Formats: sequence, structure tokens, C-alpha cells
Amino acid sequence: MWFKRPNKKEKFSHWIERYHAALYRHALWMTGQPDLAADMVQETYYQAWQSLGKLRDDDHALPWLLIILRRAVYREHRQQCRFDHLAREFGMLENKTKDDVEDNELLDLCHSLEALSPSHRETLLLYALHGFTYQEISEQLDIPVGTVMSRISRARAALNRLLNDNQQHAKVVSINRNKRIQDK
Repeated sequence: MWFKRPNKKEKFSHWIERYHAALYRHALWMTGQPDLAADMVQETYYQAWQSLGKLRDDDHALPWLLIILRRAVYREHRQQCRFDHLAREFGMLENKTKDDVEDNELLDLCHSLEALSPSHRETLLLYALHGFTYQEISEQLDIPVGTVMSRISRARAALNRLLNDNQQHAKVVSINRNKRIQDK
């Protein structure tokens, strides 16, 4: 079996060490909840381990793991939406107001990112947080490069609008791409 070879176990361990922070950061931006983000990263590792044989090129481990993570987060989100609907129906959820939440820049940014559509948020995170090129994002999401560019542009504009509504964060408008994590 594929996973019984020692070098594959070592590679998988190396991927965990190398990409854990990037995966957690991505999950945190997608979920907005530290505990849930950690759970999603663990689910990603589990799913990756189960399907290690499907990875064709070891150089594409991070994009592959991000795809698995994205699917896990979306699956969790669908399940949570079902639960929230039932919880509201039975009055189990409190309605929190914005005044209940500490007003700081990072929290405003998180809320603004959550307000973006999933497709815009995901594209922007792959670009700004992970430093993928338009072409790499296009390949990961299986969409044309022009669509990637459009989504990033629209996500930036929407994020600017949302943050400027708060009148505090005009300095966040410039979202620059981070350099991508590379294996050496």
C-alpha cells in the first residue's frame, strides 16, 4: 500500500509541519472561529491521509490540501446552517448585536470577509493570504483566469465598501499578495 512506504509517511509529516500555519490561517479566515478552524485543519489532514494516492505531484501538496480544506469548511458550513435553522426555530440561539462584540480592526475585517460571497472570499484568500498567482488559482478552482481576476477585483471593492462603512479602516483598501510558501 502507498502509505506503508516510510518516505511517504515522512513526506506527509513534512507537509503537516510545513503547511500547518498556512492551513490554519486559511481556515480561520474562512470560519472566523479558532476552534472550528483547528477542527477543519484536522479534518483536512484526515481526508488527505485517506486519499494520499490521489495526489499526482508532490510539488502541489499545498494547493491540494487547500482544496481539501475548502471542501471540509463548506461541508461544515452546510451542516451548521441546517443546525442554526433548527436552533432558531426552537429559540436556542441568542441574537447578538454589534454592540456585544468588541470593536477592533481585526474583528471588523473578519466580519467583512464573512460578508463576502464564498467564491469571492476564497479567491481573495488564495491570492492575498497564500500568494497564489491568478493562473494557480484558476487551476485550483477550475475557473478561467479572467474569472479569477474579476472575483479578486470585486472582492476588493466589496471589502473596501464594507470596511469604509465602518469609517475606520480606509488603510486596509490595498490588499497585496503575500509571497507563497515554497518547499526548499
